[in-house]
Amino acid sequence: MQLLALFAFLWMGVLLPSAFCQTDCALHGKDGVSGVLGRDGLPGAKGEKGAPALQDELNSITIEEFKGEMGSRGPPGEPGPKGLIGKRGPNGFPGPKGPRGSSGGSDASAVRRRQKPAFSVLRNLKDYASYGQPVTFDSQLSNVNNHFNIKTGYFTCKDPGVYYFVFHASSEGQLCLRLRSDSASPVSLNFCDLNPRSLSLVVSGGVVLKLSANNKVWIEPFTDAGGSKMSKSMSVVFNGFLIHHSTE
Repeated sequence: MQLLALFAFLWMGVLLPSAFCQTDCALHGKDGVSGVLGRDGLPGAKGEKGAPALQDELNSITIEEFKGEMGSRGPPGEPGPKGLIGKRGPNGFPGPKGPRGSSGGSDASAVRRRQKPAFSVLRNLKDYASYGQPVTFDSQLSNVNNHFNIKTGYFTCKDPGVYYFVFHASSEGQLCLRLRSDSASPVSLNFCDLNPRSLSLVVSGGVVLKLSANNKVWIEPFTDAGGSKMSKSMSVVFNGFLIHHSTE
């Protein structure tokens, strides 16, 4: 009610001056009195939401504007772990031909050194061996490099080094054999079997010798103190081989 009374009062305030001023104002042409300010209108509809200001600024900035000057190179990092072995690549092209090597020569001694001297010889002769003379042989099982002569009974050293020699002799009579060498320190080893009952027995002997070039090794029969003789049925196998070459 108070609002309506206020509105009526304001409306009369507007009309009364206008009525009083119709004649006078028309004659003199004076401006009318300003009216009362109207009330605020109703709120308008909510507008659309604008884009954020920060996003607009970011959209207008290019990547180049963010990029600064390149800094100095930093120190190298620690080596990484070893990776897996890759697949084998294709073979490369052959390299250039190398220079020709020196001639190997035809030194016969170098060829002999590739095969160590060795021999194994047999005696089955039905005759007496001569006392004080090398036992001769009638056959050989092996004779590498041919350093043993079955006709003379001598082994002649052609490759200086350390050798092993061994013999085995069987007989039904007295049997005494000596293993000898004419090396720098001559060797003479006696092996004897006294056999009064004429039984078949074996005499054996062996030795390791250091030989120089052209040293000889052999076995020979000798008589015992009683002067007994050997049997014709003596059989002998004589073996020898190089253990290693001399380092001197």
